[in-house]
Amino acid sequence: MKIALCGYLGAGCTRVARILASRLVLKSIDKAVNTSGILSSVKDSDLPSESGETDFDTVVKKRTEDLLKRDNIVVEGRSAFMLLDREDVTKVFLNTPSETRVKHVANRRGISIEKAREDVERSDEDRNSLFQRFYNKSYPYAASFDFSVETSSKTFSEVAEIIDYLMK
Repeated sequence: MKIALCGYLGAGCTRVARILASRLVLKSIDKAVNTSGILSSVKDSDLPSESGETDFDTVVKKRTEDLLKRDNIVVEGRSAFMLLDREDVTKVFLNTPSETRVKHVANRRGISIEKAREDVERSDEDRNSLFQRFYNKSYPYAASFDFSVETSSKTFSEVAEIIDYLMK
């Protein structure tokens, strides 16, 4: 079982991935190998570069694909968007209104609503840019996913339970 748990910043991907991984007894890459984990694990010798420039998205995508050689894994957040072209991965989108995500980020990070809004907007632009570069589309379309879960009225455990049910 391979799951790409996609969503914009504040949608709850990391929390849902942890719960889902424990429910399904999967390895979750939300801690060790999400985008931050992948980049922190990369050694200088692992960084391909052209003209002295490193394409970190390509590094993250390659590392994530290497991890998918194993079974039973949940890839979450930004890294999961890089897997939408793979047929061996179940692709799930956590759909959450922007204001709900802003509040979640503010609470989780202990920052102001204004700062959280800036972070969410910047992250949304980054993920849309990634989607443009990898798939030549301006933003993730519903057809890119196997299913979508609206999360604003549910707990993270309830979202994980829904995904668990749909996977079975």
